[in-house]
Amino acid sequence: MIPEKLKQLIQLLTEKTQNKKAVWNKVSGNSQFRLSISDGISITINEWTEQYNDNSYEVIIFNSNGDAIQRYMSDNEQTPSEDFELLQNFHKSASDQYYKVEETMDALLTSITGQEIIGKLDTPPNEAPPGEDDDLPF
Repeated sequence: MIPEKLKQLIQLLTEKTQNKKAVWNKVSGNSQFRLSISDGISITINEWTEQYNDNSYEVIIFNSNGDAIQRYMSDNEQTPSEDFELLQNFHKSASDQYYKVEETMDALLTSITGQEIIGKLDTPPNEAPPGEDDDLPF
């Protein structure tokens, strides 16, 4: 079970993130994110995807010295479903904010509904765009 103060913190940070009032950074890989609060105090959320789609989440609180002062790890088999869902939503909020999911979807919808022709032909990686031929002899 998630400790009560940590649960409150996660709920508040999830809400703040969903309201676009928190700026997350990617730490390592594609599923670990860090929110730096103040004076070196930070929180990370990490998602581990195991074989057979069993996910687990890890939340770590760091003090101003960079020391991990609280760590909570969950998995979807042993963690109460309410706590697991809370962590899942927390991670999704951080991930969506970092990758700008909502903004990208809005831009795509605007672009698709506002233009008759969409898309453009990509230049193959080994081919120079027209008029930019290379005069190298090889």
